[in-house]
Amino acid sequence: MQEITEIAGEVPVKKKRFQTARAAIVCLLIFTVLCGVVYPITLTLVSKAAFPYEAEGSQIVVTLPDGTQRVYGSELIGQNYENPKYMFGRVNTGAPSNLSPESDEYQDLLNERIAERKEKLAKIGYADTDKIPSELITASGSGVDPHISPATAEFQIPVILAARNADKGEDEEKLTEEDLRAIIDKYTEGRFLWIFGEKRVNVLLVNLALDGLL
Repeated sequence: MQEITEIAGEVPVKKKRFQTARAAIVCLLIFTVLCGVVYPITLTLVSKAAFPYEAEGSQIVVTLPDGTQRVYGSELIGQNYENPKYMFGRVNTGAPSNLSPESDEYQDLLNERIAERKEKLAKIGYADTDKIPSELITASGSGVDPHISPATAEFQIPVILAARNADKGEDEEKLTEEDLRAIIDKYTEGRFLWIFGEKRVNVLLVNLALDGLL
């Protein structure tokens, strides 16, 4: 009699466990669909409707003379330039180092990179390496920062003008300092909400404008 009672008591327990497991599986499926399908699709559609340019990665699309369109990059990602005809941005050092910033090894690596960068800049016109702004010899936190300060952009004006006008003949139109400053001013972004951050120059947009693509 006692054995029958024990078996009868196990039935509700097993049923309760089954109901609990079923409820958990149903909840998992519901939230998987909501968070993994419905939410991303809704967010994508809303962002494309409200912010179509930003939702596509802030891509810079230029229409060429033959009517074709070409993507030259993103406003949010910096690009490396080595030709003095172009404005330089922050240094892209590639893969980050795993060395501790406090270690002597890291300091030696940093000094070596700075020396190499200064040497490269000196060869293309930036002779006074002691006056080179830190933005031109050091990387940003992300490594792909598209902006530099207006002061660093100002520093590069003489070298850009010299490089751009070096091959121009007397009868050819040369790039003037006023034109270059106007391009820099056009692609200088102000503070966010007029309060946060500092003014900054988008290097890629300036260089595309120098080539007449914008």
